[in-house]
Formats: sequence, structure tokens, C-alpha cells
Amino acid sequence: MALARACVPTRAFVARSRAARVMTTARASLSSYLPPDTYHSLPKDGDVTFLHTMVRAKDLERTMSFFAALGLRETRRKESQNGKFTLVFMASAPGAPEIEITYNWPDENGETETFAPPSRSMGHLAFAVDDIYAKCAALRDAGIVINRPPRDGRMAFVISPDGISVELLQKGDALAPAEPWASMQNVGSW
Repeated sequence: MALARACVPTRAFVARSRAARVMTTARASLSSYLPPDTYHSLPKDGDVTFLHTMVRAKDLERTMSFFAALGLRETRRKESQNGKFTLVFMASAPGAPEIEITYNWPDENGETETFAPPSRSMGHLAFAVDDIYAKCAALRDAGIVINRPPRDGRMAFVISPDGISVELLQKGDALAPAEPWASMQNVGSW
């Protein structure tokens, strides 16, 4: 007599199911993969949901321009008159995790907060791009220093106006080494 096997979903099936839930939410919201009210109406499904990474900005427009040059777009914004701050959320595409840019407004004397140098414990943010050479050329043309050029056709680093390291990685296989990148030297640290 044969034993009946229980139908247990595979990890791949579970991952596809979660992805389908996330994308359904993304189509219904400007807030990337989150519902319009952020996390308040997320289903209690036993999963931990990554929401965003927060970075502080000394100059909101300059920081937003940097992330826009990387390919992110604003998904939502919150202004707090009482707290005297602005939160801007940016993402690369619907369904992608967000960056929360926090800008604390200047005080009554016009002074903005001073940041300590970023800690090495932060590490970096990372984004995969279709063509690392084209992305680095566009960033360079926008006035952004390529701190670690993509000599290997695979990886580059840039720094945000607020000192946050950002890694760029080539999607798929590394591109063949090409100039001017192959002979470029590193600039500063990242």
C-alpha cells in the first residue's frame, strides 16, 4: 500500500507567493511595495518585511538629486511642522525597498545639524544596474565623483553628498574592461 505524501510547498513556491503578494500591493500604491498608509495595514503573515533604510541629509535637494541620478524616484513625502523635519522616500521601481531621506529643518538661527563622519559600521547601500559603464558615465556627467571606478566591469562606488557609500553592481556577467574606466585610479575612500 502506497503512502500518500503531504503537499508541502517548496521554498521557491513560498518565495513566488510572497513576491506575488508584494507586487499586488505595489501596483496599488505609489509607496513602492507598501500600502498607501505605509506599514499600518500590512497583513500579519508571520514574515518580517523590510521597509526602508534611513539616511540623513544636510541639503535635501542635493541629496535627492544624487539619488535621482542613481535612478531612484520620490515615492512619498511627509512634512512635520511640529517636528520641524521632512521625510522623503525614494525607490528604484515599484516593489523595490525605499531610502528614507530625513532632513531636519534649520533652527531659528538658520543652522543645520552637523554630522559626524559616517561610521564604518554603516557599510554601504548597493544597487544593481543594467550597464555599469553607462551609469557611471551619467553620474560623472552629473558632477558625481566615481570613487572606485568599474575597472573590472562589475563594481563601482560613489559617495552621497552626506558621506554615504553607494555600491553599483553590474547585473548579469561583468562587462569587458573598457576605457576610460580600466585605467582610472580610485579617488578618496568609500
